[in-house]
Amino acid sequence: MTDLTKLARADVKIVEDDLATILADTITDYQNRTGKVLQPAHIERLLINTYAYREVLTRQQVNEAYRQQHVRFATGLMLDLCGDDVHTPRLQAQPAQTTLRFQAKLAGKEQVVIPRGTRVTVDSLIFATVEAGLLTATNSSIELVAVCQSTGVVGNGWSAGQINTLADHLSDIAEVKVSNITTSSGGVNVESDDAYRVRILLAPESFSVAGPVGAYEYFTRQVSQDIIDVYVTNDTDKEGKPLGGVVAVTILTKTGLPSMELIHQVQTSLSNERVRPLCDQVVVCAPKIFNYQVAATLTLFVGADAQAVLAAAKAAWQQYQSSWEQRLGVDVVPLVIQSLLKVDGVYNVSTPALELTTVAADTWAHCTNLDLTIAEEAVDG
Repeated sequence: MTDLTKLARADVKIVEDDLATILADTITDYQNRTGKVLQPAHIERLLINTYAYREVLTRQQVNEAYRQQHVRFATGLMLDLCGDDVHTPRLQAQPAQTTLRFQAKLAGKEQVVIPRGTRVTVDSLIFATVEAGLLTATNSSIELVAVCQSTGVVGNGWSAGQINTLADHLSDIAEVKVSNITTSSGGVNVESDDAYRVRILLAPESFSVAGPVGAYEYFTRQVSQDIIDVYVTNDTDKEGKPLGGVVAVTILTKTGLPSMELIHQVQTSLSNERVRPLCDQVVVCAPKIFNYQVAATLTLFVGADAQAVLAAAKAAWQQYQSSWEQRLGVDVVPLVIQSLLKVDGVYNVSTPALELTTVAADTWAHCTNLDLTIAEEAVDG
């Protein structure tokens, strides 16, 4: 049985599109029809070469059109049409969110209303509250969720205290101060083809409700394209025993740990009675973290350029992090890390302090530091 997840795009075709094969078949057909043996210098060969080239282009287009009918290989608009077949539209760009703290010194019965839509700016961006609040003498501080008015990643990464310029006049009786208490996050661009493809393939799991694991994963990914991995299981008690009817959903984002705002969004979505089975209780949480460091010594071949080797090793490591650290439950395997750091010019890689570690399915393995050292002596190999 063919493993479709490993099927190469070039292997999916309905007509032969190899130039050499088409050229040979065309020459043979011409010779059979005319009884003339063609030589490379014959004028007919030049015409046949042109015909064969145009025929290859046509056949490649036919094969590509066929691939575009399948979710695993469709791109762009064709992938959108595949998603439409299972009622799964592409997720559009979403704005970043943060939590703002409003404060004012009031006395007696003085009050300040914080209307919904109150604007707070940073640089050229505007964040607006999505709920109203009230400041009083006994409640001089209130925290409200605010959403960036520009979609995409542009609103991400503003750390606590940076969003602090009030754009609306709120009171004549007291000065109202405001600042964000969480780093703004959750802003994402339009869903990429790869992320969208995963959701379309999961869509059949959702045709009833979020009972199966795949259905919970589908509805979780539907909240935001910033979510890149989901783990669903039973929640456990203090002794580690599964709790019946309590579903634990662990989410990982492109930048690692999810924000509290995103966790709340997923919790709200999965708690909808049209999504979850009636008796299920859903608990959404961030993954546990296993932090580790890599200290590697690279022994080079004689004559190898140390700086070029270091640059290549760091590039290989960045590629590893960009793929494997976007998944939950990835074990830390020294042999794998040594293999990827053994780039051209490296004779051997030593990581004495790195231990083989099995990482649980609800845990994110994150390397906090990579330290590469070139050994003093090189070898001939």
